Amino acid sequence: MKVHNLMEEYVAGRVIQMYEQLDENRPAWLTCNCENCKLDVICYVLNRIQPRYIVSGRGIVHAINHPSPSQIRADVDALIIEGIRVINTVKRPYHKDPKHLILAERMQPLFNFPVIIGTIYDGSTFAPLSDATITLKYNDLIVDMVDKTWTNPCNTYEATKGSYSFWVKPFKAEQPDINKYFTFTIEVAAENYTSVSHAFSIPVTSNIGQNIEVSSSYSLKIQDLFLFREDIETPME
Repeated sequence: MKVHNLMEEYVAGRVIQMYEQLDENRPAWLTCNCENCKLDVICYVLNRIQPRYIVSGRGIVHAINHPSPSQIRADVDALIIEGIRVINTVKRPYHKDPKHLILAERMQPLFNFPVIIGTIYDGSTFAPLSDATITLKYNDLIVDMVDKTWTNPCNTYEATKGSYSFWVKPFKAEQPDINKYFTFTIEVAAENYTSVSHAFSIPVTSNIGQNIEVSSSYSLKIQDLFLFREDIETPME
């Protein structure tokens, strides 16, 4: 049995089309269009949208005119442009870092964090909230992410159904096997909504080297957060 995510094929095709369109005009901010950057953009988008799985063959009928909702197509295009801009913001893309520097970092004792995921809802309708901005902080400072394909702050779109994710860059440790709690704060803002914040702690044990692949078995789902419109009185008031 083969399981296939329809969105992978669609997103990959749209990323290639977007780069071709940008190459025609060659905007000043487009500093690189190599295959690594294209793959990074594809991952950037797929990490932020809901997958649509089929079993090969039996589900192929669902691939016709997929994805169909115009809002999903618009959200995917917006995420692609956002991803291209994010990955092109650095003068020297991270995938071109000297290998000896990457190897040296992998040999250090580090606190590796799980992928942090959550969902934002409208507090009155309980519908997933689009166009929200989520910021992750540690000691009141915005936290660095593992690489440029993960942004902080990040946004929610209709296609992401109010979901967001962060993958925090490892913190240095003095030695391996140190157990420590790290307290982070999530801040959520959206136009015409009252902002909210939520603090949570993560227990982490230091080890040698950086985790370089996302693992579904090492993730942290924090509690759902609800935003209320500014013109609506919240139940707590």
